[in-house]
Amino acid sequence: MRKRRMLGAVGALFLAVLGVLSPVGPGTPARAAVTVTLSFSAHQDDDLLFMNPDIASDIKAGYEVWVTYLTAGELLCTQSTLGHCGMSYADTRVQGERAAYSNMAGVANNWQFQLMYFGGHPVAVNNLVGTRVHLIFTFIHAASGWDQCGDLYRLINTPGFSAAPIDGRPAYTRSGFTGMLRGIIDYVRPAYIRGQSSIGHRDADPDNIDHTAGAILLAEADLDGAGNTYLRRDEYTGYQIRQLPDNVAPYWTSVKTSAWDAYWPNDWNLYNFTPPGVRPWGNVMARQYLPPGRIFYPGTHWIPPGDFTNRC
Repeated sequence: MRKRRMLGAVGALFLAVLGVLSPVGPGTPARAAVTVTLSFSAHQDDDLLFMNPDIASDIKAGYEVWVTYLTAGELLCTQSTLGHCGMSYADTRVQGERAAYSNMAGVANNWQFQLMYFGGHPVAVNNLVGTRVHLIFTFIHAASGWDQCGDLYRLINTPGFSAAPIDGRPAYTRSGFTGMLRGIIDYVRPAYIRGQSSIGHRDADPDNIDHTAGAILLAEADLDGAGNTYLRRDEYTGYQIRQLPDNVAPYWTSVKTSAWDAYWPNDWNLYNFTPPGVRPWGNVMARQYLPPGRIFYPGTHWIPPGDFTNRC
């Protein structure tokens, strides 16, 4: 399987308790000259389910790997989730991602925290000690439960809407959010970008609304002044891979499965609602799809989908 690129991310929840914060911005010394990959994932698990084993391959090759999570991936409080929703649930998913990336890197689950500013917005960056792996978490409100819209969708479809991260950080307008994403791109300087499908809502098996909304906002962030793609962007298939055949070699299937098995027992929702002896999402461990026509090269004019309305 050929190598691709990605972007990385980390958790804002832990700033007050898990480390010293050091602001980073313009003028920061250049990083080592290694291949850099940058991926954008709507939730804590989309990267592991839909962009792996490409991400694991980058880590094993010694690349500098960044992943950004576009929402908190939280549950809204209901009778069944009471006590395990909001930041409490988002935290379990952050812990799962930390365990998964430690697994892929083959090192101890030991992370350092750093406050960074992208597009003028503060985010917390999680750095895996002894590696070039970095995770960024935005904690934007996700679509779930009785709210099937989510704030990414509202940023696109509700004029004047402002999305407030659930960890209390300053709110984002649409331009502020895409400006933050562009700030990440410009800082990381990846070889190219991984994202999710910006047309996943059109399939017979529609993708998650956050997947599509996040992909559209990422595409906006990846534009030059003329409305053309600035940096190559690859869009990965989401939920639809459940209906597609296996296409990943056995070795990489085992790598992807090992990382997933490090993640999902930390995810309160998966752990508590999966029957004993069953691996959630086990049917996609040998699948990863980057369909033809969903690679956007620099200079390609971006035409956003005009039918991503009235989806919730």
